[in-house]
Amino acid sequence: MTIIRSTVMGFCSGVQRAVELLELAVSRGKEENLPVYTIGPLIHNEQFLELQQKKGVAVIRRPDEHTPGIAVIRAHGIPPEERRAFADAGYTLIDGTCPRVRRSQQLVFSYAQKGYDVVIAGDRNHGEVVSLKGFAENTSGVYVVRECDELDDIQLDKKVLLIAQTTFSREMYLDIQKCLADTEGAEELEIIDSICPATKKRQEALIGMTENVDAVIVVGGKESANTRRLYDIALERGIQAWLISGADDIIDEMRCGEIIGITAGASTPEWVVDDVISRLKGNTDGT
Repeated sequence: MTIIRSTVMGFCSGVQRAVELLELAVSRGKEENLPVYTIGPLIHNEQFLELQQKKGVAVIRRPDEHTPGIAVIRAHGIPPEERRAFADAGYTLIDGTCPRVRRSQQLVFSYAQKGYDVVIAGDRNHGEVVSLKGFAENTSGVYVVRECDELDDIQLDKKVLLIAQTTFSREMYLDIQKCLADTEGAEELEIIDSICPATKKRQEALIGMTENVDAVIVVGGKESANTRRLYDIALERGIQAWLISGADDIIDEMRCGEIIGITAGASTPEWVVDDVISRLKGNTDGT
């Protein structure tokens, strides 16, 4: 069995930044004898979160859940109202929001203040989308759609901003752009290209790899949108594919192909990928 690694893997810059900020927060917490939290899961990766839990980092979702301490805002960001609630409760906040997500937040806020309806292309319950909706602050004209059909259920009022979740499918976003341009009520349409280039590069690298492998294993969190999209792309290319969170999910069937491709989501640590490859090769101790 030959294993080929995708040319684009590992933490994206936004995730790497959030991880480094958490490391600094843990050091500061030890020095100042303060508990350290992340507001929601910092990233979508089970192994990483388990490792942080062993270091004493707890995931918190409401200010009243724990004693105030240092709280790192997740890479997906949080709504302004939530940030204010934590600050008012006495938490010291460290902003781990991905810079690209922060840019989208600022754009949503700016256009909403100018009276634009805001249409967000993305997954309704995804952390980033929830944060973006919050930045429309008290305006009723904010909508989340995943496909064109959902545009039929909303009423727009002339000026419309279209923006995407940074990990959203580019192809699906282009379809929504075309449909929205023909939608009644969107006479003045502003379209923001907010999809992260790192997402596109991972997808392109995977597509190129599928031409040379018998099957693909995608490594990453099951809740990660960009990881799930990699898995979907492999299936769309007509190739056998599996989505696993780590080496413990490996089954014998994955070793049946002569050439196996490995790719991973933007929030998958390199050591998790290394562990998967080691196990595939038969090193059951993970070395």
